[in-house]
Amino acid sequence: MEGPAGTDATPEEREALRRAFEETPSVFQLLSTLRTRRMGRGFKCESGTEETLEWSNGRVVKQAKGPLAFESEAPPAPLSEIEEALIAWAACGPNGTSLADVAVNGSLSSLLFWAGRTIPASSNDQSVALAIVNDSGTHLYRPGPERAAPVEIASPDDYPKILDWYRRCTTKIADTRPDTGWFSAPEGTHNVNALGPMQYNLNRPGATWFLPIGDLGIEWFNTLLVAYEWWGFYLQDPETNKPAGCDEWIKPGLLEVGFPIPVFDEFILMLHSSQVGCAVQNMRLASEALGLGAWPVGNYADDFVLGAYPDVSRGLGFEFLERDADRNPSKTATCVGLPGVFDATAVPTAKYPSAADALTKVRDQRYEANTGPLSPGGQWATRAGGPYNDETRREIVENPRAHISDWAIDAAIATVEYIVEKYGVAPAWISPMRAKFSCQVQHVDPDFYRRFNTTLGDDAFSITPAIRDHDQTWHS
Repeated sequence: MEGPAGTDATPEEREALRRAFEETPSVFQLLSTLRTRRMGRGFKCESGTEETLEWSNGRVVKQAKGPLAFESEAPPAPLSEIEEALIAWAACGPNGTSLADVAVNGSLSSLLFWAGRTIPASSNDQSVALAIVNDSGTHLYRPGPERAAPVEIASPDDYPKILDWYRRCTTKIADTRPDTGWFSAPEGTHNVNALGPMQYNLNRPGATWFLPIGDLGIEWFNTLLVAYEWWGFYLQDPETNKPAGCDEWIKPGLLEVGFPIPVFDEFILMLHSSQVGCAVQNMRLASEALGLGAWPVGNYADDFVLGAYPDVSRGLGFEFLERDADRNPSKTATCVGLPGVFDATAVPTAKYPSAADALTKVRDQRYEANTGPLSPGGQWATRAGGPYNDETRREIVENPRAHISDWAIDAAIATVEYIVEKYGVAPAWISPMRAKFSCQVQHVDPDFYRRFNTTLGDDAFSITPAIRDHDQTWHS
C-alpha cells in the first residue's frame, strides 16, 4: 500500500474504529458480562429437523429434538471487515515494541524478537498466526515483526492501522471454508464425531471462525538453545536415561541435569497453549465490546481440522509427514504446515533438511541485519524507535552474553540429530504445528436467549446493551 499505514481508510471506517476504541465499555465492565454465546443468526439447536451442510461435503445431519429446540428465523449475517479486523488485531496484532526488560545476564538472548503484540509469548517468538474462516474463504492473518513506533496506537490518527494490518497481512489460502462440519467422521463409523458433539453450529455460514495456529517447532528449537546456554539442562533419552547425543558437553558449567525428551516436548506444548489462551480471551473481550457472540472452541481434533485425514476431510489443507509407526512413540500426526505460506519448524523437512539448518536459522533470527533486534547495525531498533535508547542498545549488543555460544548450538545440533535418528523427526513426541483452541464469532440471535434465559429488567440477562444495539451502532 502507498503511504503510511492506515491512510486508505475512509471517513466512515475511521469513525467506526474511533468508536471501538473510545466508546466501548471498560475491560472491567466487559468482564462482568463476558459469556460464551453460541447461538447466532441462522443457527439451529436440537431442532429435530434434517439439514444439508453444503459447506461440509454436503453432509445431511440431524440433531435430535430436545428442550432447547430452536431454529433462528434471522438470516446469517457475516461480520464486517472492520469487525474482523478488530478481533484479529485483538488476537495477535502488532502494538509496538516489547520492553525486552530481561537482564543480559538473565537470558535476554533467549528473545527471538522485540516486536510487541497484543498477546505475550515465550521467547517473544511470534509463533502464532490466525486462520480466519468466513463466507469468502479461508485466510491467514500473520503480521510480521516490523514495527513503526514503540507504541503503534498512540492517538486516533493511528486507529486505521488496525484495518491496514488486516488488509496487508492477511493471505487467502482457500476460496471456501474447510469442509469440516458437525459429525465429520470416517466412513463406516456411527458415533464418531471429530468436531465434538457440542459443535453443531461450528463453521456455519455467517460466522467467522478464528483459529490460532502455532508453530511449536520454533519454540522447541529456541528453548533447546536457551536450555543449553542458560539452564544447564540437557535432553535425555527416556528409555536409556542417558544424554540424547550431547555426552560431550556433560560437564560442570555446561550441561549438568537431564530432562526427558517427552517432558520437554510437553513443556513446549504448555508454552504454546498459554499463548493461544491469551489470544482467545482477547477475542472474547473484543467481541463482547462490539456486541458480538464469541464461542471459544477446543473440543475437536485439530489434526483433523488442519488436514491430517484428507480422505475424510481436507480441512485447512496443511501437510503432514509420513512417519514410521514404530518410531512414533506418542502416535502423533506431525503437521509441517502450509509450504511457502506458514512452515512448521521441524527436521527433516523441505525447509529444514538438517538439524544445523533449523538451529542456525532460529539462532540467527535475533541477529539478522535488517530484522534482528540484536543486529550490530540496529536497523530494526532504529525503525521501531525502541525499546532501548541507542547507547543502551549498543552496550547490550556488544555484551558477549547477548549471544548464543557456539558450544550451545553444537550441543543442540547433536541432540536433534540423535532424536531424528531414533524417532525420525524433531520434535518427536508432539506435532510442531497445532490449532487446538479457537474462537468462533457471530452476530447473536437474541430470540434464543429471550426464549430460554431468565430476565434482568426488561430483557434476558444475557443480552447486553452492546448486543441489543449492535445493528444500530455498527451497521446503520
